[in-house]
Amino acid sequence: MKFALFLLLALSYLISPVALAKRNKCDGNFLATSNSAEIKEEYGNQVTVYLPLKIQVSDSLLDCADEIWVEDTYYYSFVFSGPTEDKYARLLDSQYKRINVKNGIAKATLTSRSTQMWMRLRHYSLFPAGYYYGAVKVSIVRRNKVIAEQYLEMTYYAEPQIAISLDNSSKGKVSGDDGHYLIDLGELKTNMRFYWGIKILSNSSYDIVLDSEYNGLRHETNKRALIDYAISFDNVKISSSERLTRSYNFYPGVRDSWFGFEFQLGNIELMPAGYYRDNLSLTVYPR
Repeated sequence: MKFALFLLLALSYLISPVALAKRNKCDGNFLATSNSAEIKEEYGNQVTVYLPLKIQVSDSLLDCADEIWVEDTYYYSFVFSGPTEDKYARLLDSQYKRINVKNGIAKATLTSRSTQMWMRLRHYSLFPAGYYYGAVKVSIVRRNKVIAEQYLEMTYYAEPQIAISLDNSSKGKVSGDDGHYLIDLGELKTNMRFYWGIKILSNSSYDIVLDSEYNGLRHETNKRALIDYAISFDNVKISSSERLTRSYNFYPGVRDSWFGFEFQLGNIELMPAGYYRDNLSLTVYPR
């Protein structure tokens, strides 16, 4: 009888809940961050943006936990709300390889104190200017049980951008690049005409100002000799002594907008012989 009682006591000690709790205990600290200074941008046929996501864990968590889970706070996939439309993101590892998402959760093995991930956003052209917001929940997990979790907001700001280029039909007639172009009108004749075009790529609304520096074609030595001309831009006609201001609203497509110019020279009778020139400026102001 004493022997049986001794075995029962020993058995109850071996399966004590306190002993099991100590053996299965897993806790510690971790920190998930997204440093905007580390954002990477790549420009090509499409724009790719990489938002950093860094997870750092304490030694105690590293010793007992086995996975990192990342999931969107509000949606089943990673969604960033933007100024015109939502963008769907991909979660990548430190080598920019896709991390698979199952049931709305991306899972990665916890192997070191610091784990680098990237949230990738893409757009077929320039991102519409403005802020993009996303929110994720990062969890440290052991055997499919969440040990600790943190909510993190991630943001990306696309700055207003403008790009101006010649259209294909104007190449050869107009020389230059990077916004500085030269048009050789050749021999000047009364009412002569010249046509060319440009393309403007913008990710925001913008204003265009068209202005002549000399208010006409000015003789290179006789500064008082001035030949006026008219110019049509986007179906609006002005004289060389006028200034044109036009406003254009942004549309989500972010495609090239084509603008045509028509130059018409005024009367050159009795004007001094020689070279004439003008600096016609087209300035685009994003807003």
